[in-house]
Amino acid sequence: MDAFKRISAAAVALLLLVACSATDSATESRPQVKVSVEPPPPPAISPNALSKIIDPLLSNPQLGKSVGLAVVDVATGQLLYDTGGTFIPASTAKLFTGAALLLTFDSHIPVTTKEGKSVDLGTELGRVLAESDNEGAKVLAKLLPKPATEMLIFELPELDLSETVIEDPAGLSRKNRTSPRALASLLALAWNNPRLAALVAGLPVSGESGTMKKRAANEPGSLLAKTGTLSGVNALAGIFQTSAGRAVAFSILADAVPIEPGGTDKARKAIDQIATALVNAN
Repeated sequence: MDAFKRISAAAVALLLLVACSATDSATESRPQVKVSVEPPPPPAISPNALSKIIDPLLSNPQLGKSVGLAVVDVATGQLLYDTGGTFIPASTAKLFTGAALLLTFDSHIPVTTKEGKSVDLGTELGRVLAESDNEGAKVLAKLLPKPATEMLIFELPELDLSETVIEDPAGLSRKNRTSPRALASLLALAWNNPRLAALVAGLPVSGESGTMKKRAANEPGSLLAKTGTLSGVNALAGIFQTSAGRAVAFSILADAVPIEPGGTDKARKAIDQIATALVNAN
């Protein structure tokens, strides 16, 4: 995770002491201790500023007529932008699979790869995410005692998966559905959860590695993100830092991309334009 500095949310301690003592003749009350409560930090990015920047970009015809975006402040969990809706996540579904694995098993346990080699879970998951290896994801998913979403509902009750259905752990099924908010919220939770460190660390880096090596190349090292592609579907879910060092998670899902020569590449460029605008929206 050389691309980012780890962010840990500051804990706010609240103290309220009220002491009362009663006597046979009278009741004596001690004064209450006044507590100064720190106000919550301002949003990492102004929601109004985001709307002005992102709204026009989402209407790009290269993305089709079914596109969604969510942006989450990692430190506070505040939803900064959300179009709503559910979409086909394509390979970004691997994030749910990876999170379920890491919350079920220690990242250092040995696992057998599709080639029959023995490596630790964190290393293999990182490779699967970086390369978007569908077969490798399915091999790892077989380790789970239950489907990924069932494991996550138990292990991450704060994550709303009411709109998420993952039938294929690699993201190949068009029956898979999720909301941009669920993906962005998962990444926000992962950033702050040591058990999910390998999920964040395994994300490809814009302009530098994996499936992001040629994506958002004008912002090298600025984005950690998982790509997703099916015919007519393009997705991107990741994390970036503002100029003030605040981490922000996002998810862009488009599942009605025009199927035409060069349609996928045009949609990717449109999505990268949105991601770049997010990085610079602070």
